[in-house]
Amino acid sequence: MPQQLKTAARAAESRFRRRQDEQKVETAGMMRWLLTYADDITLMLALFIILFSMSTISAAKIQRFARQVTAGFDNTWSVNQPPSGGTEGQNMLDSSSTVPAVEKELQQYVARNHLQNQVQVHLDRRGLVITLLSDKSYYDSGSAELRPQTMRILDEIATFLRRNDNLIRVEGNTDDVPIATAAFPTNWELSTARAVNVVRYLHEHDAISPTRLSAAGYGEFHPRTTNATGDSRQQNRRVDVVLLNASISAAEKGT
Repeated sequence: MPQQLKTAARAAESRFRRRQDEQKVETAGMMRWLLTYADDITLMLALFIILFSMSTISAAKIQRFARQVTAGFDNTWSVNQPPSGGTEGQNMLDSSSTVPAVEKELQQYVARNHLQNQVQVHLDRRGLVITLLSDKSYYDSGSAELRPQTMRILDEIATFLRRNDNLIRVEGNTDDVPIATAAFPTNWELSTARAVNVVRYLHEHDAISPTRLSAAGYGEFHPRTTNATGDSRQQNRRVDVVLLNASISAAEKGT
């Protein structure tokens, strides 16, 4: 009889423990909703943080971000169409410089002196580009020697270039008509010589710092248009004086 009582007691104790274990499992399962709730709260917190950061973002940072992104696609959207809706996209070149004023005053100088067919001013991804159409107005055919008219115009341009400390790159270009002289075996030499002579003049006669100046000769390989007609070839015979934008200037300075 005592043995039966012990057996019954053990069976009752086993059932009790099993019931306790089942209750524990059920309790844990019932609390799983807390994990989902905690995830929802975390996501909502992250959403509110994002909304808050967007509501207080700086317009200047937006513009800088837009310029950096669009620069990767090699276009001028960030220069000519600022996302802030400003009226002068050229401010994107360097907000701390006088580039917009330089561009505007150069345009006025060209119009006032009726030089539209000889000097062109525009903005592109490089910066402010002052194009000297280097036809017979500026150089004798096949020559890199600056003519007096060219020097007078460079003197005027230099007054504007001194208002900004960005780097200046002078780029020589020709049409595709071959040249073969003792001084210039190819258009490479001719375009480079024309650019170098402009650089030397800006430094030696107009006191532009040589640390700001560089020269490049592209021959006929950077045309603005086709070389199919005389007018189009004239557009390709040019020297570009480029006031580089702030980011390119900083890159070339290594800063």
